[in-house]
Amino acid sequence: MSGRTHPLLRTDLHTHTDFSDGRDPLDQVVAAAEKAGLHTLVLTDHVRADTTYLPRYVTAVRDARATTPVRLVCGVEAKIRDTEGRIDLPDDITGIDHIALADHRFPLPDGPAHPEAVRDRLDAGTMSRTEALALLVRATARAIGRIPAGRTAHLAHLFSVLPKAGLDEAEVDAPLLAPLARACRDHGVTVELNEKWQCPAPRTAALLSGAGVRLAAGSDAHRADAVGVFPWVARALAETEARCTP
Repeated sequence: MSGRTHPLLRTDLHTHTDFSDGRDPLDQVVAAAEKAGLHTLVLTDHVRADTTYLPRYVTAVRDARATTPVRLVCGVEAKIRDTEGRIDLPDDITGIDHIALADHRFPLPDGPAHPEAVRDRLDAGTMSRTEALALLVRATARAIGRIPAGRTAHLAHLFSVLPKAGLDEAEVDAPLLAPLARACRDHGVTVELNEKWQCPAPRTAALLSGAGVRLAAGSDAHRADAVGVFPWVARALAETEARCTP
């Protein structure tokens, strides 16, 4: 299936406003969701441990709920810090209902590394490709177990960091994915097909779906006019479902 007829395309799980690095204010993002015919809009502005805007953000999303038929979910996007799965979140996330876990940097035992630093290690032979992939999967699976109680969550742009580090998602096979799929199932975490970064690939999505992981659509919109716009996701969903059909 493709287009808005696909039920997953009625929700945009990943959007940004000018509370963080989005271009447009919340009211314009909500209006764009209405125009796109969305049922649910998840706001996922970026946070770090030292973020201070959350009280204003939570209030703004709460107030916006009274102005729109679109279901608004107040979420944040936070990066995975290390292979223990620590998440870069403020201590107080009162009012935040959803967490988007993201691989903005490469989570290593000693903390988040720039992808170029990982590429340098691979080129120098001080880290193998298999080891790097296993570290990323382990960190992501452990981060799922650290999601604060009472919040829903999804994996945002899974494996987007790989090509930046000189790695190929095609190297990720079913056995490597198994602990990540298990963590997603155990904690009810979905995996987003990300329009902006066009990942994970349908092959990976099919492996996850076949392991019982739920998929979702996320535009990763940083402009209002990109909210709910899913040409790549629609194609990826169709290919994923074809791969999953016996």
